[in-house]
Amino acid sequence: MSSEQDKDKPQDANPRSETLDLMETLDLLDPDQLHVERDAGEGLLVRYPGRGEIQRVTVEPCYPITDFGKYLLLLDADGEEIGLVEDIEDLDDDSMQAVEAELKEQHFIPIITRVLSISRQFHVPVWEVETDRGPRRLELKRGRDVHRMRGGRIYVRDAGGNGYLIPNVRELDPASREMVLTNI
Repeated sequence: MSSEQDKDKPQDANPRSETLDLMETLDLLDPDQLHVERDAGEGLLVRYPGRGEIQRVTVEPCYPITDFGKYLLLLDADGEEIGLVEDIEDLDDDSMQAVEAELKEQHFIPIITRVLSISRQFHVPVWEVETDRGPRRLELKRGRDVHRMRGGRIYVRDAGGNGYLIPNVRELDPASREMVLTNI
């Protein structure tokens, strides 16, 4: 297109006006108005003004998963979006406990309680650990599969995509703590 043709083309005063405003597309739920409780094996029961009572609600964490409890999508029984919870810590205590329990049930993440060894086999990091579900051998794809989070938490993802959590690295025994901190 020539510069002469460009002059005839209407110009938008704000070239960014057509960009997507993500905050407008997200349905952020007001934590002060949201009430959540467990629904006897049927997921969650959600009460929210203007939407009434919604049963069999599931929770899907948005990424990054390293921010546990942040940016959680609530879905109805048909998989339709109810809205987004920005941070479960903003919810009342009962709602926060219900959402945490549902997350733990839906997204099983064993807790690493002790690290027995961390080695490399053919350039693949291998962690031998004890978890709250028994001993595990974690073969990672790469060293970047170990993520530091706030509060001393460490999230480890093995080559199969399974996640493991160290709730607070400072609370591990000294030998385990030393191995983890020198390998992340």
